[in-house]
Amino acid sequence: MTETDTTLRAHPRRWAVLAVMSFCMFIVVMDNTILVVALKSIQQSLSATNAQLQWALDAYTLTYAALMFSTGVLGDRFGRRTVLICGMVFFAVVSTAGAWSADTAQLTLWRALMGIGAAVVPGCSMAVITTAFPPAERAKAIGLWSVANGIGIACGPVIGGALVGTFWWGSAMLVNVPLPVLAVIAIFLLVPNTKDPRPGRLDIVGVGLSIAGVGLLVYGVIGGGEPGGWLRAQVLGPIAVSVLLLAALGWHSRRAANPALDLMLLRTKKFAAGAATMSTTFFAVNGASFVLVFYVQILRGFSPLASGLLMLPVAVGAALTGQRSDVLVARFGSAAVVTAGAIALCAGCIGFTLLGAHTSMWVFAVLQFVAGLGFGATLAPSMAAALSVVPGDRSGAGSALANTFRQLGTALGVAVLGSSLGTVYRDRLGARIDILPQPARAEAGNSLGSTLLAMGQAQTGAHGYQPAELAEFSRRAPELVAAAHSSFLTAMQVTMVISAVVSAIAAVIAMLWLPRATPREQPSAWKATAPVGSEVGLS
Repeated sequence: MTETDTTLRAHPRRWAVLAVMSFCMFIVVMDNTILVVALKSIQQSLSATNAQLQWALDAYTLTYAALMFSTGVLGDRFGRRTVLICGMVFFAVVSTAGAWSADTAQLTLWRALMGIGAAVVPGCSMAVITTAFPPAERAKAIGLWSVANGIGIACGPVIGGALVGTFWWGSAMLVNVPLPVLAVIAIFLLVPNTKDPRPGRLDIVGVGLSIAGVGLLVYGVIGGGEPGGWLRAQVLGPIAVSVLLLAALGWHSRRAANPALDLMLLRTKKFAAGAATMSTTFFAVNGASFVLVFYVQILRGFSPLASGLLMLPVAVGAALTGQRSDVLVARFGSAAVVTAGAIALCAGCIGFTLLGAHTSMWVFAVLQFVAGLGFGATLAPSMAAALSVVPGDRSGAGSALANTFRQLGTALGVAVLGSSLGTVYRDRLGARIDILPQPARAEAGNSLGSTLLAMGQAQTGAHGYQPAELAEFSRRAPELVAAAHSSFLTAMQVTMVISAVVSAIAAVIAMLWLPRATPREQPSAWKATAPVGSEVGLS
């Protein structure tokens, strides 16, 4: 019996299988955001710059995105259950090593390796769901699985905050030991070890070009936010090389029999629109989360746990709209649902621009909830709309490309908004950093956390400051604190405006080019996504 035949039959334990696959996705998606509330602790413990913190987050996303398709092919060849178990075990081992990183270089390396282990989950989990559920139930299964994605993204800061607040920043990585162990046990007991009788071949060249091209692009963007600005060879050089490599990837994808990323699918308007709305909304959400944690923890002084709880409304909002997104699409069409979601996300980002040093945190929570409602409404409908126009024999390639755009949006969101935050903060603070004694100024102007840390060291008399220097600094310290807070708020407002603009672009794309299906037509479009998961799904 071929795999196509088995996808027409219902597995007797399919809902338990869905729960296990959703749990696996929850684990690896959670790690996109679990370190967000640990950034302050990491910065203090490892003396990290903003750029190093951005790389610690983006390293995971880059390898995760680049290898999703290839690991899906491994599952097709060697069995999805086998590859899932190997990926989860590897994920747990490298997470343990990463928890004991002595510097940011080690942390970035281990996070990149974690992304490799996590990359097996999207493709294999969606392939398992596809083979376990009959066509009539797949849309509902995919919708529920998508909810696990949204909840994982939003719950990462809560879980990370609870751990970092109780133990130390490395505990946010050690949680990746017990959870994957539970997942492995459940996979072994409940998940069938299905294979594809005609598995594809690994596209080593395509994978290499995608990793190098995207990696250099993010490297250049992050470097632009460091002292020296954007007009430097260290910034423009990597970006230029990345453009050449991505162009080479496009040339290669036209000629490869089984390309890692089939860029030719972007010629289809609806597919390109679905991929673009996913990429832009993930850019806005993850980039904004990176910035807002500094507002909550450093400027407002909340603990890691409290910071995570303050970001929980995103999960609530995403769950409310995410679990009903198939019903909403069936009634209103993909264009209307995704447009409304992107507008809600845009409204939340605009609201964040109004936050001040003493704004009630109830306002912050409401804005988070609104943004979460919008985020949840865009997840599954964008993917389903994109893949509804992909032929069945290219569903794996289509899903891989769409998900790569999602993860690229995440990486660029952190890179662009993080770089913008550092650039504006440094320019706004300007010469007022000179209030600090000379030996403390080197890195103090790069971020709010660095400024306040340098002030704390100065007040303890570190670096052999002269009594006259300390007296002058103590007199003017409140002036520097006020300037640092004001500079950060201005920088944060700029980043939130960027997020709002990007969200508005997502709304325009969805309104113009996503399907405007009637209620009678739309369910068939969702069912057309049924074979999608045979390779790679949402992540």
